Amino acid sequence: MIGTSHEVEARLLRAEQDCELQESIVQEGRPELPDGRPAPLTITQLDDLLGERSNQTRVVLGTAATGVTDVGDTLRTVAGRIADWKLPPVGNARVYRQEIVGGAPRERRVVISDFANYPARPEACREAIDQAETLLPGTPGVTRAVVLVTDPTQLGLWKLLLTGAERTTAAPVVLRRHDRRTLRGWAQRVEMFHTEDRLDRLYGLTGGWPLLVDQAHRLHDELGDPDEVLRRMGGLCMDRAKARAFAEATGLYTDPMLAMGYQALAAEFKDDPFDIESAVTAVAVQAGFEDQDEDKARWIVTCLDALQVFDREDGQVRLEPLLRECAALPA
Repeated sequence: MIGTSHEVEARLLRAEQDCELQESIVQEGRPELPDGRPAPLTITQLDDLLGERSNQTRVVLGTAATGVTDVGDTLRTVAGRIADWKLPPVGNARVYRQEIVGGAPRERRVVISDFANYPARPEACREAIDQAETLLPGTPGVTRAVVLVTDPTQLGLWKLLLTGAERTTAAPVVLRRHDRRTLRGWAQRVEMFHTEDRLDRLYGLTGGWPLLVDQAHRLHDELGDPDEVLRRMGGLCMDRAKARAFAEATGLYTDPMLAMGYQALAAEFKDDPFDIESAVTAVAVQAGFEDQDEDKARWIVTCLDALQVFDREDGQVRLEPLLRECAALPA
């Protein structure tokens, strides 16, 4: 009744693959913030930041374009629902030191120090990591996850974490753009832009950048018309001021070397795919680095990758089209 033995076997094998795919979609999905916007963190990243019942330190690397200013609220929204979990407010360095060693028995604590919303000198974030690694809760049975939230003003720290230049137990967690699947999952849950045509247009007009997806969400709340929202979102690259503001929000102009590296890749590859080694070579040639300075070019490419300027496909990368178009406009 259900087919030949070969057909049954094929369907069973496909079902296994479908279950694995569904699990992947769930893990890479994002919860909603209280206002309905998608969180900047995936379920997998949230699990990593909150951790098991042990003491750990994580450093979030993100930009305004990838939603770094919403990380603290996301953690408070998710962990605040869990019994016996505490998220003490951290207002300054003195309070931070108190909270990483405090707590009541059997308490699981999440101590967030938000350097993206409350900027500090670069040394302060490095000191916070050192303290998290050396100062442990004084009460038996207390465990705490320390989460330091950083943006590109902390590029020196990003370099240490992304290149492994120094030994540390603190692990980086890089905020990412939406891909088509995660964008579809969110759109279907909140019932916005959930036809295939609108989803394709939304992805093309936002590039999956959380900053632009959030703008589309707010416009939808205001207008209630998804097609009008998409029409308005289509003018980004036609407005130099808006295009420049978006490019700056990605962190691309945080450091002149990053901007130079990006322009070198745009000039060399345009919209063609390339591999990371070719990118390193292109940046090194453009910057005039000697062979012994190839590490500088590699760091530039690594940082650009963390800024989410690349799309990945079949083992290669290409420059994300929306940012490439915006960055090409005269300042």
